[in-house]
Amino acid sequence: MAREKRIFCPWCGNRLGKKMDEGRVRDYCEKEDRLIYDNPLPASTSLVFDGKDNILLVLRNCEPGIDQWALPGGFVETGESPADAAMRELREETGLTGRDPELIDVIFQESLFYGTSILIIGYRVDSFSGEIMAADDASEARFFKISGLPPLAFDSHSKMIKKALEKE
Repeated sequence: MAREKRIFCPWCGNRLGKKMDEGRVRDYCEKEDRLIYDNPLPASTSLVFDGKDNILLVLRNCEPGIDQWALPGGFVETGESPADAAMRELREETGLTGRDPELIDVIFQESLFYGTSILIIGYRVDSFSGEIMAADDASEARFFKISGLPPLAFDSHSKMIKKALEKE
């Protein structure tokens, strides 16, 4: 599912043109004298470890990655930090409340589903409370042995887990 091309300025509604800027052709609003940048979407994810060589995964119930295992996570909303987004998504998808998220890495990936680039911001969570209860984008949530993970929906999640384990 490709993202639709912008036709009108998001500020004034004027029809957009094109302008060369820093070696790229960009959308441009002549009326506003403003370049309209096409930036990647930020997403956050939680790597929840239970201290017993297990990591929390969710079984996705929607696209992309429906019926596949993934780290709990989703898009950063306006007005929230990436860490807050990771903790919100963890609560929404698993019922767990994470504490003291630690930045692991930021991974860039192209998304055919969303038709744009995505920045995946991963946080390690070793402290949490609550009972696991799958909800929102997850039909199941449970801990897996790190040595026996199922195939994951997203390569970026596999890379993020590897990065987290390298930092131990």
